[in-house]
Amino acid sequence: MEEQRDIPAEAEASGVTGRAVETYKWWNNLATINAEDPLLVGLAKLGLRLVGILVLLALSPLIILGLLVAFITVL
Repeated sequence: MEEQRDIPAEAEASGVTGRAVETYKWWNNLATINAEDPLLVGLAKLGLRLVGILVLLALSPLIILGLLVAFITVL
């Protein structure tokens, strides 16, 4: 059975986007809690998920600021 893909093949083929997709998949596989994981491993993976969310929240204002500067520069 084939695995369903959420991301188009064109996105995986491009340079930066492909690298971002690979990194996301790696992080998602690392932080996925499986039924056979012991309790401590599950808690560690839950902690990794929370750290990932915090990193994304911390980066989002910087990304928005960067986009704003880019748009102002173009105008």
